[in-house]
Order: sequence, then structure tokens, then C-alpha cells
Amino acid sequence: MGLTDIGLDRDVTELSGGQRTKVLLTKLLLEKPTILLLDEPTNYLDVEHIQWLQNYLQNYENAFILISHDMEFLNSVVNVIYHIEQAVLTRYTGDYHQFQAAYEVKKAQAAKAYERQQQEIERMEDFIQRNKARVATRGMANSRAKRLEKMEILEKPKEYIKPTFGFKEGRTPSRFIVEAFGLQLGYDEPLTRPVDFQIERNKKIAIRGVNGLGKTTLLKTILGLLKPVSGELVKGEFLQVGYFAQEDSPSNSETALDYIWNEYPAMTNAEVRAALARCGLTNEHITSQMRVLSGGENAKVRLCKLMQNKYNVLVLDEPTNHLDVYAKEELSRALRDFKGTIVLVSHEPEFYQGWVTDIWNIEDWTTKIV
Repeated sequence: MGLTDIGLDRDVTELSGGQRTKVLLTKLLLEKPTILLLDEPTNYLDVEHIQWLQNYLQNYENAFILISHDMEFLNSVVNVIYHIEQAVLTRYTGDYHQFQAAYEVKKAQAAKAYERQQQEIERMEDFIQRNKARVATRGMANSRAKRLEKMEILEKPKEYIKPTFGFKEGRTPSRFIVEAFGLQLGYDEPLTRPVDFQIERNKKIAIRGVNGLGKTTLLKTILGLLKPVSGELVKGEFLQVGYFAQEDSPSNSETALDYIWNEYPAMTNAEVRAALARCGLTNEHITSQMRVLSGGENAKVRLCKLMQNKYNVLVLDEPTNHLDVYAKEELSRALRDFKGTIVLVSHEPEFYQGWVTDIWNIEDWTTKIV
């Protein structure tokens, strides 16, 4: 799992998200369970170890139940899909692509059945209304009314609430967002060799590499949240920087509503609710504490906060973790349309391919043997 270099006596809370996931997976697999329960195991994992886990599960002798929004990973390891929608669990045989096809057929059939029944109800109600007063036809009208009362009314198929994302663009910054000269990243000890780099205005950069090499450290150094071990980092002028952190505080007791409102007190209650609703959140989510929301709901609230201000630079640390397929697709579209600079850490090439201008592999900077 590539954990020997971290120091086996290190406190787990000091590790990166990917390293912590690897420790948990190692512990789990050493227990040799008869059934594995895996809740979004690819979150925070680098590409190489997602592939490792994929191979492991493909050859796993026993059963496993897997929750994942990584469709490529899911499609490679499962042969049964259980789909939860509107509190109903439905079983589909096959991989994810086969599930998608079967689900679309089922959804179309349900919509047609509902429409047919509504038309039938409308015809029966019209017949009853026209004939209940006439003596000659009152019996038929009453008969139709009884049939209508006994009819099992189909519910209108509910559409999944898809989010809508969009980032407001700030003023034009200087040509260079940041310039680094002999920069070494790290904490007590350097994680990288001295490096020089520039981030130009309107560039969209994806940063990849195995866990624990300093991707988050790089972002925090660019933001000024961490000092470099050595070297110089020069920031440009007129920067308006928006930051999406990899994780929210686990003790955040603010409601989603207050989380936005405290940041933007000039907004009305209705405006805050409307902004959160556009991100695919219901009233129940909006009035819940951030710490009790699911990972995906929490991420949508934090993205919503970013979308209320104008920025010319977005710094995003694994924003797709926990997001469902629809939210990922919408976020990818919104970032593609954003006219400013983006610095993104992601382990999902399919998320950013097609709109980033550069891909930096931090393995090229590391002092460690990868």
C-alpha cells in the first residue's frame, strides 16, 4: 500500500486523506473477513491504488458490498447493482452500464404507465360528471365512480434533483498568479526538491500523484496557509482566490443555512435557501447541521458558499470526493465554463480531461522513491 515511508509510528490523524484510507484498507484486509463492506473506498486514493484495489476486488474470493460514485471503478468490479431511489431498493443484475440501460427502460415504463392512468382517470371523471345526474345513465356513472375509488393510484415518478453549479468571475488579475523560485514544500522536513514554477492567468492546472507527496501541501503553500521549507513564492496582483478544502471540520455544528448566511449576512433567508436548492439540496438538508450531512451533501453546501462570491482563481482540493455522478458532471461543466484560473487536485482524470490546460505530476518533484 506504499505506507512504509510515512513512518509506522506516526499518528494516523497526521496523515493525508489518502494515507488514512490506505491504513484503514490495510487493517480491513488483514482481518480476512468473509464479507467486505466498503463505503466509498476510492475517495482520497491515488490512481495507482484505485487500480490496486480494483485488481484486489476482481480476485477476491468472498462477497463484498460496495458504495461508490466512481463509475469506472464500480463497473470493473461488480456484477449486481442495488439502486436506492425514493426509499425503494431495487436489484439489477450486471455491471453499471447494464444497470443504466435497464433503469432507463424501467423509468420510461413507469412514466408511460402514470400518463396512461391519468388519462383514464380524466376520462372516467368526465363520464361520471356528465352522467351522474341523468336517471338513464346514473347507474353507469356510479359504477365508474366505484371503480375509480378502488383504483390503485400510481405515484408520479419523481425526478432526481440535479444540482446546477456556476462560479462568478472576478476582475482580471496580473499575468502571473504565482511564481515559485527554489520552492521546497513540507512541514518539518522537505517533501520535494527545490522547484521553480509559474501559474499564468487563466490556466487550468490539474495536480496528480500518489498519496502523501505534498499535493495538499502545495495548495496550502500557494494560498499562504503554510510556509515553504525554503525558497520564495511571489503572488500576483488583484487576486481573488476561492478555496475548496479536501475536508470540512468534523465538529461543524452550523446548519447549512447558517453556514452560508454567516459568510454572506446581506443575503435574505429566501436567497440563501434558493442558492442551496440550486445545488440540489432539500429543505431537510438546509436545516441540518453540517456534521450530520452526508459527504456529498456537505460538499454541495461548501461549493454553494464558493459560488456566492466573485473569484479569478479557484483552488480545489479533491472536490469530487463524495459527489454523485450527476454532481460530478455538473461541476466539470461549471469549471470548464469558468473563465479564470483553476488549480485542482484530483485522482479522477475522466473528471478534468478535456478542459484543463496542464497536468502536473508531483511525483516529479518528490524526494521520496515512488
